[in-house]
Amino acid sequence: MSQTNLAKGLIVLGIFLLVFTIPLSVMATFLVQGTIDSASVRTAENTWESESWLISVDYRDYYAYDVTNVDEINEFPSGWSISPNFELKGPFTYKVTTERVFVSHNSSQGTYEYTESTSFESCFEVDCDGRERGENPEQLISNLNVPYATLRVATLPKAFELIREAMESSFAVKMLKDYDYDTEFKSWFSTEEDFDNFLNGGDGTRNPTGILAEGPTNEPIYFGVRNFVESATSDKQKTMSDYAIINSTGMDSIIELTGNWLNDVYSIEVDGTYLVDDSGTAYPENATENITASDYANLSFGGVDPIDGSLHLLGLNNGGFLDIDRTINLGNNLSGHVLDLMSTTTGSAGFVYMSLSGFTPPMTDVSGPTYGPGGLEIPKYTGFSAYVDDAWQGYALEYLTMNVIFNDLVPRYLEGIGSERWSTLSMNEWLFGWHDPATAFTLGGSSDNYSTGWFSLDANSSFYVNPELAELGVLGPENPSSWIVRDTGEYNLEKLDKLYTINNLSELDWHSKEMYEGTYGIVEWEPNGLRYASGGWVDGTNINCEDNDVLKYNLAGFLVPDIPCVGYSDVKGIEALHYSIETNATERPIQAKLLNTKTLLDALPGSIPLYFDAKADIYAEPKSGYIIKGDVVSTFYIDVEALNDPSKESPVNTDELQPVFIIEVHPELNDDQADTIKSQIYTNQNLITWWTNFDTPFDFILPLLVITSSTSFFFASRNLIENVKEEE
Repeated sequence: MSQTNLAKGLIVLGIFLLVFTIPLSVMATFLVQGTIDSASVRTAENTWESESWLISVDYRDYYAYDVTNVDEINEFPSGWSISPNFELKGPFTYKVTTERVFVSHNSSQGTYEYTESTSFESCFEVDCDGRERGENPEQLISNLNVPYATLRVATLPKAFELIREAMESSFAVKMLKDYDYDTEFKSWFSTEEDFDNFLNGGDGTRNPTGILAEGPTNEPIYFGVRNFVESATSDKQKTMSDYAIINSTGMDSIIELTGNWLNDVYSIEVDGTYLVDDSGTAYPENATENITASDYANLSFGGVDPIDGSLHLLGLNNGGFLDIDRTINLGNNLSGHVLDLMSTTTGSAGFVYMSLSGFTPPMTDVSGPTYGPGGLEIPKYTGFSAYVDDAWQGYALEYLTMNVIFNDLVPRYLEGIGSERWSTLSMNEWLFGWHDPATAFTLGGSSDNYSTGWFSLDANSSFYVNPELAELGVLGPENPSSWIVRDTGEYNLEKLDKLYTINNLSELDWHSKEMYEGTYGIVEWEPNGLRYASGGWVDGTNINCEDNDVLKYNLAGFLVPDIPCVGYSDVKGIEALHYSIETNATERPIQAKLLNTKTLLDALPGSIPLYFDAKADIYAEPKSGYIIKGDVVSTFYIDVEALNDPSKESPVNTDELQPVFIIEVHPELNDDQADTIKSQIYTNQNLITWWTNFDTPFDFILPLLVITSSTSFFFASRNLIENVKEEE
């Protein structure tokens, strides 16, 4: 080949290679979106084998409103009408570490499952990558005691149980006072003094031990005979030692005597002077009736003492009515029905609900107490027909239940077991766990029972244990990990990482079907409230405000709104879609979330009148659809007036509410991540500079073509010049 032809060939090759860079650039930039789409699908290569996904770190700031006059407002009853004074404290800054464990991948359904748990460390105590330390989380904060509201209503059925037990005990005492304690009986005790203590020990106190002893006259619920029988049933030998009983056979006789009067084995014949039949008609002259302890309790509660005609302090005639010109007399069966019904959570909670709201829970059958979602609400006194026969009886039962027991006896009882309306705890305890002794006593029989009675406002991997409990060797219970199912995006990229279920629920636990039915429809059911909530992407990749106008986002389990797209913004030099919302606290009461009993307790007016709102700004990079920044401020409010006036209308604006806790979360990609996005997405889509970041082997092709083309032009030019010289 001649030098001229070789030069021409090199020129043609150089031109071809140079021209080829144009479609190569177009193809390279065109393939970027496909590469993003493929890389975004949640598969083993980029998800559950990636350590950066398994462990993530974030930061949160908490603020709390401290009640500065807590001792004053805890005084019952005088302090309950005093307004609490609030003082803002914070921020309390925490490092939040989320750990995930991959469980399985369902390729046929395009889902993957994993567990997730979260642990918190105070930036006051550990390094938080140069962030401000915040305030000391061991600082004490006084605020509303959440367990108190539960205990107050949960104690009401117990109060009616105590009324029955007290009246049965009163009957046993009346019978035992007339018993002939002969010389043989007294010989079963070590000394005469021990025998006297057996009869009258602790009389007039809250802990009577003698079988004839009673508690304070204004609290007729404490009886020594019941204490003795329960103790003897539980541990005979210890009881003998406690009461200095030295004869085992005699002990058996004592147990039989006291237990038989208390437990309906023995009965006594009484005349009909103070008796009525079940229709309310007085007994005929000279008629008699045999009654047991249960009969005595029923008749004394719903009428008068069948033995002496007196009015019991916790009966409908004395506790229910103080100044009327008639006597309530329910009769044995109806009175027993009322006591038994009010001794259940359903019966007592339903009655309190009607008293506070003025209406029944929704009724599906107005002829009886059949409640259900979407039913009728009828006036309370009509609803009381499920309990008693007429309005007078209903009014008496309401007065006894609300004025005597719920608003007086129960608060005094809770105070006696160490529970108050407002609590003082460290910030760590409020957020991540505290042990409530009163709840432990109620549920577990002892204030030192650490297997129950734990509460928290946020979910740490385990309940926080304060230093005092730690010194005792107490361990906080573990919080179970959340079980989460999400979409991999492998079949529909628009569902990329969207949530399917948390702990097998596609809805918020406290707005579930179970909650809806348990509260007779008062707490709304939000079907699939969690389903398709974002897991980090808006709607897959390549998004815009017009086609992807809302972002479904889970705000810490309190609310899952559709957040509207409001335009575009800039995040560290990256154009991003901006989603923004500001919710209304008055529209989101959270009592049902905090109590979460799935019963009518969750809907009782004024129990925990707390509300939630959030201001959220979320930013997503449009090519990848990935959320690169979020600013979420969540605020918890209390309706202070509703605490003392549960019949108060629901608030219409936040001016009626007092903020109590604030949570701020501001996750954002760091500078290195921003540079990576700029390089891999924006640089790679620039027709001129797409290859300059050399982030893939493909980027080396274009400069190689340019170099090869330049080399071809160089040698072609040199050959042509040499050829011209030879011809000259």
